[in-house]
Amino acid sequence: MIKIFKTPKDIPYNDTDVFLHFTGNIFGIGCSAFNNEAISKILKLKQRNEKKGFIVLFSSLEQAKKYSMPQLKNKKIVSLLNQYLPGNLTALLEIENRQFDAVSTNRKIAFRIPRTRVLRDFINRIGTPILSTSINKAGEPYCSDLNTLHEQFSEWFDYGLYNPAEPADEAKPSTILDFDDTGKQVKCLREGSIPFTEIQEAWDRPLIQFVCIGNICRSPLAEYYVRKKIDELSLPFTISSCGMLDINRVISEHSKFILDTNKIPVGKRMSITINEIIVRKSLLLICMSKDIKKYLISKYPEAIDKTFTFAEYTNNKNDIDDPYGLEFEQFEKVWRQIKQYSEPLIESLKDLV
Repeated sequence: MIKIFKTPKDIPYNDTDVFLHFTGNIFGIGCSAFNNEAISKILKLKQRNEKKGFIVLFSSLEQAKKYSMPQLKNKKIVSLLNQYLPGNLTALLEIENRQFDAVSTNRKIAFRIPRTRVLRDFINRIGTPILSTSINKAGEPYCSDLNTLHEQFSEWFDYGLYNPAEPADEAKPSTILDFDDTGKQVKCLREGSIPFTEIQEAWDRPLIQFVCIGNICRSPLAEYYVRKKIDELSLPFTISSCGMLDINRVISEHSKFILDTNKIPVGKRMSITINEIIVRKSLLLICMSKDIKKYLISKYPEAIDKTFTFAEYTNNKNDIDDPYGLEFEQFEKVWRQIKQYSEPLIESLKDLV
């Protein structure tokens, strides 16, 4: 039986260890990306003598930026990675640091940030990225069933790291991306759980999502105003909004009146409820208040690095308070705030084009 640890602090780690881990989608076999002895052991277990198929897991983009990876200076590439990671996305990135020679091919590594918090914490604890690959011998299907792993592969591992309490996705391989030499185009090398059409759309027209409670008062005002300004400037972004509640209601009369008065047509716009797909597709989640941000991060912790309050993202002090059920003057106050906060937001988006 493989000895399974639920938290990194309990593991008696050595640089040469080979361990079982869970990325959020499938189980894998891994070791320090810098230890040649452990890497050789994995190659022998898998009956392989080549590096193809190795993925290098980092705890965060900030950790990756400590190494010489030129493409992490490209704001558009970093924005896309920040949108989908942690998650089931792998990107081939150029690497200049020679420490990665054992896990790189043509001076590139297959880069990913795993979804599971316990694995990211483990990577932080040992202080180095880790190699990750499927559990199988060359030419055979990979194994991602824990009972089968205990029965057939227990001798492969020094121990395992897995917390069954963490959320798990369907066992599917990651989508693998590559970027052209100019950093202006993204290519799909393998389509996995994330459709490449979605990634291409996110690359061409990143989605900015405004979030409030019901999606009938504040966030539609922000959506329609910012969309108008974005269109006037011909900036390549998609602007939308959603709410935390599933209420299926039309936009509030006061919000609609303000937009109509400013010659921004709305029609019978119905509220949209946020979900995991919307979160994944969004480059930024701009919340109207701190309590909404807190709710989103608690429900979608992987989105923490792309979730902000409107005030926070634009260096303003005050949240945009909910005017629901209040007099028209409160809606006018919200409208003024949205216009004020939108100026620095749009300036920041120009920098991503």
